Order: sequence, then C-alpha cells, then structure tokens
Amino acid sequence: MGFLLRDKPAKVFSLLKNKSTYLSDIAKETGTTYVYITHLATALQQKGLVTIQAAGKKKTVSLTDKGKEVANAVEELRRKIE
Repeated sequence: MGFLLRDKPAKVFSLLKNKSTYLSDIAKETGTTYVYITHLATALQQKGLVTIQAAGKKKTVSLTDKGKEVANAVEELRRKIE
C-alpha cells in the first residue's frame, strides 16, 4: 500500500476526501488517463477504501469510512515528509 504516498494516488484521495467524484473528473484533475484512474479505483475498491457506483454512463467514486481514515493518514504522512 506504499503506492498511496505517490503523487497521483495521493491527489485522488485528496479529491475524494470531501465528495463523490466522477472517474473522468478525477482523471482530468490529476492529469492522468481515465484507464489509470479506473485501475486505481478498482484496486482501492478491492481494499475496501472506495465505492464505485454507476451514474448513467459515468461512474462515481467515493471514500468509505476506512478510505477516509487512510486519506487522513496519507495526508499526514505526506505533510511530515515534505
């Protein structure tokens, strides 16, 4: 799970911290591809950190309670090492 400290996954957690967000919007905000975000979100879902829900043709992602705890921990760690 050390990959969570990398820039892009950390940005994803930051974006999701306060609201559900479309996968496509996350890709735009983080400067990554939709495919990358889809793979990342799927991996996070398998760990129980996010939920993915269909909203018409788009999919939204939101943090679970466990995901919110991890997001706070990642943010704290990144602050300490920067």
